[in-house]
Amino acid sequence: MPARPAPTVLSVDRTNKTAMVKYPSGAEISIHIKNMDKNQLIKVGTFMKVTWGGTPMHFSLDYIKAKIESALGGSPTPTPAPQPQPEAPKPQPQPAPISTVPTVATSIKATAPSGSSLDAVIATMVQNLLATMPLGIDADAVTEIAETVMTQNLDSVKSDLANLSEAVRLVRPVVTEIHLPHGEVRKLQGVQHAQFPSVLKILQKKRNIFMVGSAGTGKTTIAEKASQALGLDFSAQSFNSQSSKSDLVGFKTANGVYIGTEFRERFQNGGIFLMDEIDNANPNILGTLNAALANGFMAFPDGMVKRHEEFIAIAAGNTYGNGATAQYVGRNPIDGATKDRFVFMDILIDENIEDAMVASTGLDVRKATKWTMIVRQCRKNVADFGLQVIVSPRASENGAHLLDAGFTFREAIDMTVLKGAKPEQAEKILTGVAL
Repeated sequence: MPARPAPTVLSVDRTNKTAMVKYPSGAEISIHIKNMDKNQLIKVGTFMKVTWGGTPMHFSLDYIKAKIESALGGSPTPTPAPQPQPEAPKPQPQPAPISTVPTVATSIKATAPSGSSLDAVIATMVQNLLATMPLGIDADAVTEIAETVMTQNLDSVKSDLANLSEAVRLVRPVVTEIHLPHGEVRKLQGVQHAQFPSVLKILQKKRNIFMVGSAGTGKTTIAEKASQALGLDFSAQSFNSQSSKSDLVGFKTANGVYIGTEFRERFQNGGIFLMDEIDNANPNILGTLNAALANGFMAFPDGMVKRHEEFIAIAAGNTYGNGATAQYVGRNPIDGATKDRFVFMDILIDENIEDAMVASTGLDVRKATKWTMIVRQCRKNVADFGLQVIVSPRASENGAHLLDAGFTFREAIDMTVLKGAKPEQAEKILTGVAL
C-alpha cells in the first residue's frame, strides 16, 4: 500500500496488535500492524523501544514487521538479513548532507496551515520541509531533526506568535456601528469604552446622566462619542470653585446686549451639554440648573427660553457629590435636588481603551506589553493595600511616551505612577513588579 506520512504513536494495544496514531492533520486512528507500511512500523517500534540492531530503514519490511510481532509477544525475532552493501557510487553531484537542512528549507513555498493553532502551524512547516527534500535524504531522520529544532524553540515561537497577535489586535481598525431607533446606522472609528452602549441607551431615552469615575476613565470621551453616535451637537464646560452663574446663563452688557453661553445654545437649539468636574463647582450655582434639568423652560437674562426636545445634560465627576474624599480633596457637596435630576452610573477603567492609548504612542509592542503589565500590577497593589493613590490609564499613556522617548522603565514609573510617593508607599505599590 502507498506510504503514509509518518504519524505520532499515542498508544499500542498488545492484545489486538493495533496502535493508536495521530497524523499531522490532527486525525487520530487505530491501525493493525498488518496494515502498516515501513515508516509506520518503525514509529511503533520506536514507541515500544525495540532494538533494531542497525538502521531500521535498511532492513526489509518483513524483518521489521517480524520484530514488531516479537515485541508484541508473537513469534521469536528473526535473524536479520544481511544489510545490502551500496554499490560504488558513480561520479555525480552529491546531495547536501543532513547538516545542511536549513539550506533545503529556504526553498519552502508559503503554504497556509490547515488550522490556526500552533500545532497546525508546526505540522505544516514539517510537511513542507519533507516535500522539498532532495532524493536520498532519510525522511524519518529529517523529521526527527525538524521536531527537535521546533521543540527547542517552542517557547520562543509561542512568545513571537503572542506578540504578533497582540500587535495585530492593537493596530486593527475598529469600527462600531450604532443602529438608531428610526433605522439610521452610524459608524464610530476606534475602540469604544465597554460601558459606552449602556450610556447610549440612557441618552436615547433623553435621560440626564451623572457619570462617576476616577481620573482618566474616559468619561469625557464617552460623552463626546455619544453625541456623534446620536447625531447631536456637543458642548462641554469644566467647572471649578470660581465658576459663576453667568457661566451658565450668560449676561447682559452695560449696553443691554445679551452675551450667551454654550449651555444656552444647547438648551435652546438641542444637543448634549457636558458639565465636566461638576463636583468641583461652587455649590451655589448648581441650583440654577434645577429648573433647566427638570422643567420645560428656564429664565435667562434676556427672557424665558423653552427647552429643546433634543437637549440632554451629562454630568461627570470623581465623586457622588457628597463632598471631599482622601483622593479628591477639592470636591464639593452637591445639593440633593440637583443630584435627583440625574441617573447615576459608575464608569470603570476599560483595559481595552488603555491598550489603545498605549498603542497610539507608537511604542514597540514588546515594551508596550511589559509597560501595561507593570502599570496594572501597580494598580492592583494600590487596591490591595488600600492606598490613596491614583493609577489611571493616563499613567499608561504618559509612561509609554516616556519609554518611546528613551527613558527607562524605572524612570517612567517614578514620573507617572509613584510621582513622589513616600518610600513606604512606593514599596507597596511596586510589590511583585519587575522593572
